[in-house]
Amino acid sequence: MYKKLIIICCIFLLCSCNKVNINTLSLNEIVDDSIKVASAKTNINAKGFKYFLPSGFSLYKDDNYIHELKSKSDTYYLNVDIISYYYKNEITTEHNADDYLYYEFNNGDKKGYLRVIKNNDTFFIELCYNYAIIEVEVEEDNVRYAVSRCIEILKSIEYNDLVIDKYVNTNNIEARETVYKIPEPEKKNIKNVLEYMDDEGESDNNEYNETQEEDDAEIDEDDL
Repeated sequence: MYKKLIIICCIFLLCSCNKVNINTLSLNEIVDDSIKVASAKTNINAKGFKYFLPSGFSLYKDDNYIHELKSKSDTYYLNVDIISYYYKNEITTEHNADDYLYYEFNNGDKKGYLRVIKNNDTFFIELCYNYAIIEVEVEEDNVRYAVSRCIEILKSIEYNDLVIDKYVNTNNIEARETVYKIPEPEKKNIKNVLEYMDDEGESDNNEYNETQEEDDAEIDEDDL
């Protein structure tokens, strides 16, 4: 009986130690501590990937590889780059010396960065990890909360290799040198999955316009 009580007390103490108040941690520590802990079970399924959405969040808009998430009055933009995941491209980023915070981190072969920019009374947060980025602008009181939830979402992302492989090969995407940078790549001739989707729409419109011009020309010749 005595041994059982000791075991129960030890378990209680261990559980209590795992519950850390994020307000006592730096932003770097929040990220580092989170990526060391196993991810929660996924509850959002998307095209080629799935992830865990924490309590208090809702999926407001699903635009393929851009998900708009809501938490209270804040809007989080999740951008997933399945092309960079497929080719296992290295992430790249640009940051300024006057950024409020810039921190690079890694967990095994997964790398990421946290960038925070102060805009008057608000803070713009850009967190990149696991071939995805979340961007959000929040007030100072919500910075720690936002960072903790962003990294929790990003680390939970699981990719469906079969779906992604089919998408890449069906669309003949050869972006082996894709630079991972959202929303705009560093080089105009190097594109992520979001730009390929836009290009397909523009290509269809151009083909339609060219066909229409040829038809108009034929009509004018008949009139003559």
